[in-house]
Amino acid sequence: MKRKAIVALIAVSFLASSLCMVQNVLAAKKIRWRLQGPFPAGMAVTYGSKEFAKKVNEASGGRLRIKVFPGGAIVPALKEFDAVNKGTIDAHFSGCHYHTSQIGLAGDLFNLYPAGPNPLEFAVWCYEAGGLELWQEMYDRHNYNVVVVGPMGYSSAELFGWFKKPINSLSDFKGTKFRTAGIWGELLTELGAAVVQTPGGEIFESMKRGVLDAFEFSTPGVDYSVGFHQLGAHMVGPGIHAPMAVYELLVNKKSWEKLTPDLQAVVRVAAEATSMRMLCAMDYGDVVAMDKLNVYGTKFYKLPVEVQKEVVKRANDLYDRKAKEDPFFAKVLKSQRDFLKRYRAYKEFCQPDPALMTVD
Repeated sequence: MKRKAIVALIAVSFLASSLCMVQNVLAAKKIRWRLQGPFPAGMAVTYGSKEFAKKVNEASGGRLRIKVFPGGAIVPALKEFDAVNKGTIDAHFSGCHYHTSQIGLAGDLFNLYPAGPNPLEFAVWCYEAGGLELWQEMYDRHNYNVVVVGPMGYSSAELFGWFKKPINSLSDFKGTKFRTAGIWGELLTELGAAVVQTPGGEIFESMKRGVLDAFEFSTPGVDYSVGFHQLGAHMVGPGIHAPMAVYELLVNKKSWEKLTPDLQAVVRVAAEATSMRMLCAMDYGDVVAMDKLNVYGTKFYKLPVEVQKEVVKRANDLYDRKAKEDPFFAKVLKSQRDFLKRYRAYKEFCQPDPALMTVD
């Protein structure tokens, strides 16, 4: 009888343990995240958030499901950072240059800025030369409740812009009503431009009505998709003011801590994989768009090298001034500059010029 009681006790214990395990598995399957970006549905850059959610859903076996929302769906567009910090949404896919008023101007150094790194240079610095740690420090120093997973997407250099008249020198910006923002806007203001922060959806009509003389928006693929070539303006390159754009994956700290270590790994790996896939998708979209722009009869104009050099000089002069005012900006800037000097020296010596190897 005693033996039967022991067996029964073991059976009950095993059953209870099994039920507990089942409950834990079921609970894990119920983890749901809401992710929002500031971009409208259908815009090319939303590829990154959709691809990331797909990868996480598949790799986790459904244990973590992420629903992606366009700008304004849950919170107003460009308010995603506040929402992640407060826990209103679990994550955002955005650019940290959108909230430099809250994290400091160093936020621009983790996205597009004049004479900055290209996507590969940024990725190597981020993952191998301390960039990701500085990225997290930027938020931690303000005690924000967020985890920087890192890059979740890139695009290559933007177009320098669309102009009614070609730019032959920086003095040509004087008096020009130009749509831009950020550090580039600050530089152009110093040059005498009338900088206008026009929403993307209003650019086309503003150019037609003469509210704008010129503007910069994005890459050839994105600009073609919204019809800017139909304005008849000169399309000017290269994008020395924005050699890349990087989109961050920012997660609410409590949401992150609720994940098991293996799910955290799934999120990190999915973000890294999505970064490369988005860069490939965006670059190929730009290649196709350039062909279409050429067929359309778009007026291509390449910025003189002397003008590009002047942009670099003026940009670095501005960064040096900002570094004297902001120690953390100075810390990130020095880290990037030191890395890029060494990295570019290596590339210059080892990497052959693609132009020498391209068959006409």
